[in-house]
Amino acid sequence: MSIKIFLPTEYFYQKRACNLYGQLHISEDNVVVYYVVDAESKKFDFGTHKMRFLGSILCSDSYADSNYCRSNDMSLCFTYTNESPNIALMFTGITPDNLNQIKLILYEKQTLSSLVVKEQNTLSHWTRENHVNDECDFYMLAQLVQPNPDPLHKAKDLWFYSNQSIYMLANIPMQLFQYIVANTFVNSIITHTVIYKHYKEWQTIDATCSRLTNIMIDRALGIILMLILFTFVSHPGDFLIQISHIIIQQLYSLLKVLEGSPIGLKLNIHLNNFFLDCFKYHIELWSTFLDLIEPIVRQVFLAIGAFGCLGFTYQIALLADLISIVGLHAHCFYVYTKVLNNVEVKGLTVLWQVVRGNRYNILRNRIEAHNYMNRQLYLATIFFSAILFLFPTTLVYYVVFATLKALTCATLAILEGFRRKLLTLPIEVFLKYMKRGFYDIDCLRVLDIPQQKQLYFTYRNSKIVIFVYQLQI
Repeated sequence: MSIKIFLPTEYFYQKRACNLYGQLHISEDNVVVYYVVDAESKKFDFGTHKMRFLGSILCSDSYADSNYCRSNDMSLCFTYTNESPNIALMFTGITPDNLNQIKLILYEKQTLSSLVVKEQNTLSHWTRENHVNDECDFYMLAQLVQPNPDPLHKAKDLWFYSNQSIYMLANIPMQLFQYIVANTFVNSIITHTVIYKHYKEWQTIDATCSRLTNIMIDRALGIILMLILFTFVSHPGDFLIQISHIIIQQLYSLLKVLEGSPIGLKLNIHLNNFFLDCFKYHIELWSTFLDLIEPIVRQVFLAIGAFGCLGFTYQIALLADLISIVGLHAHCFYVYTKVLNNVEVKGLTVLWQVVRGNRYNILRNRIEAHNYMNRQLYLATIFFSAILFLFPTTLVYYVVFATLKALTCATLAILEGFRRKLLTLPIEVFLKYMKRGFYDIDCLRVLDIPQQKQLYFTYRNSKIVIFVYQLQI
């Protein structure tokens, strides 16, 4: 059984009386850990803060006995003298029954405040997993020493008011977007869009305040792109119209290639002409539809630019939705050819068993021989031959449009990955690392500090050795 006391280095050599504030934790192994963080009560709001009063550092003349500490609700009490270079431990409020050692671990606040603290490494997480150890103590201490804003000080600060005004002004577009999305009619339309899915993800990240740096960079990039689009692009709406017509022309060119004998393949003329007429008709319908909505499409580019007020990732999400809309006809072609290809593959599989004189027994879940009638074999052979000769034509169209669909999905996946990475990358940690202000738990070293005079703690008429250590990087 032992006691651990984490104490700032400056307090260990202090020669004045003060109160100590921090936190106390008792593990399942009856290891009592005192986290001494600060000596000023004005820094904490005890109604909401994680600190509590632990004890005091007193002059040796002011310390009477343990009853004095208990009457003042102390958990720790140190004393100092002019002769001794450091303070001495005189009282602990919670002491294990079989106490055999006390560890006094000195640390620098600046070092611990720069330690990376992961959200899952909270004290409750470690105690649930029964991993209460030195690493847990370091994480807990790092969380306690993190600087906390003083609301009373901020309320009197002109800079605070200016920051709040800037934040409210910058958040007006987001508030407006939230109001629009909350509308039932609008919500029913955009529920399955990428922009709505990204809005939900962004809202979760913003609510947890886990990636504030990412959000700031996201908005800055969005505003920069918006200014570039509105400043240097004279007619942004024409750009989208041109892209749409280029895609239509490329599809016509693709169908023209399939009209003959692509890469030397001999396609069925009648089925090939049927596919060409069907797909050309769909492209003409889509071209007519684009001509009808051309005034709206011209404004979509302005919407992409305006979404820069929300963030660069919102512009990427809107671009992904736009790509899905522009490539809708190609997706329809893929669905048609996929269904037809699956039907033919299934038909060939079944008819192949028939022409071989086999059938599938559902009850026994196996393929077995069967005596078919002559007319059954005749019809099966005719259908099998017809589907077999039509299958290469269908397969060519299926492969072409499946490749086109795969390219579209790959583009959308790249945009989605970039959009999510921009919000989830630990940019703040990377910036700390670049400034050499980043420390991981593995960087900490516990060094033994030799003392001129061995420190002891008197407990039940016996002296317990106090080992002094120093946390360093």
